[in-house]
Amino acid sequence: MNRINCISINYRNAPVSIREKLQIFPRDLLDLMQRGSEIFALSTCNRTELYWMDIEEEEILGRMSELSGIEKEALMDAAEMIRGKEALGHLFKVSSGLDSLVIGETQILGQVKEAYREALEAKTTSIFLNKALHRAFRTAKRVRTETDIGKYPVSVASEAVELACHIFGDILDSTVLVIGAGDMASIAAQRLKERGAKNLLIMNRTHSAACRLAKELEGTPRPFEALQQELCRCDIVITSTGSPVPIITRTLMDEVMKQRRHSPLIIIDIAVPRDVDPAVEKCYNCYLYDIDALKTIVDRHLANRKEQADKALSIIAAEVELFEKWAHSLNAQDTIRDLFGLMDAYIDDEIRQSGLGNEDAAVMEQKMRTSMKRLVHRVVSFLKEHPSLANIEHTRRIFQLDANYQDRHKG
Repeated sequence: MNRINCISINYRNAPVSIREKLQIFPRDLLDLMQRGSEIFALSTCNRTELYWMDIEEEEILGRMSELSGIEKEALMDAAEMIRGKEALGHLFKVSSGLDSLVIGETQILGQVKEAYREALEAKTTSIFLNKALHRAFRTAKRVRTETDIGKYPVSVASEAVELACHIFGDILDSTVLVIGAGDMASIAAQRLKERGAKNLLIMNRTHSAACRLAKELEGTPRPFEALQQELCRCDIVITSTGSPVPIITRTLMDEVMKQRRHSPLIIIDIAVPRDVDPAVEKCYNCYLYDIDALKTIVDRHLANRKEQADKALSIIAAEVELFEKWAHSLNAQDTIRDLFGLMDAYIDDEIRQSGLGNEDAAVMEQKMRTSMKRLVHRVVSFLKEHPSLANIEHTRRIFQLDANYQDRHKG
């Protein structure tokens, strides 16, 4: 289990100003790969994490620094280094929503699966991390079905709406602008609709996407070119686009607030990288909240979810234990021992069902043992000569040597 390592830069230790610079994809890591190495990259608004095997830690940090423009020392200050069994448990917690800003949120599992698809396409994962990720998906499913932690689904986007309602009060007659049409923006817009927002404006760089979302929620689509105009007349803005640079600048907001005659405006920026220049908060009567500001609201949920989280952690611990047993079996000696154990079990079963007397049963057992040894000998000889991880895993899979062989990775 000591073969797996993880570096996590997440919302607990790193501010959004650090996190927004770390967007890492498998294609960025290909030249770190060597024979036997594996790496998996996960980048979301609340975390960037790398899980790897057989690559030097310095090389990982160097590449992260190169991609982000952040010095290694600053990365280390903001990072959690996790190794071995703890790294595996961390992956399972992340996938199950137990390590999220909003405990129990479901979005993260889809993000992990998408990151895994990208890793498979880039061929940066193999037997060990493929198995770990499939086990993470299985664990997340168990947490969903065996606990009530997801009974009341929440997300950072829905918490952004709760923040707006908390500050602004009744939003029934408020004009609300949602910028973006992706997952986060869609969740926010849906939640606004549920909270009674009648004047819901949807804006996106791709206008057709804004039209689709607006039609679905009975809102009004607006062209992106009308951004300044809409900022001048709305009461609440929730923004989450994929723009690499701020779309709402201090210069723009100075002009907007002047036209508004400084009537109050609430802007909640849940994008990473940020959609709003932090300097905007200096504009009089413009109240800006970024994703880190949601922590205070999220904390209210922790007590209610504590009991269910404890149940989920028990499931995760059990799944880590199963994976650990599998990982420890990945050597030729144990696999050969398990093969002979399987052979003995088959012979004992046949003898029991035969109904033969002791003498005839002994003859049958001897013949079966001789025949099966000759068959198994070919596999044993091959494993002794070629004890690679792939050959060991394929042998264990073919002969179903592990109780949980059904969830093995495919491909």
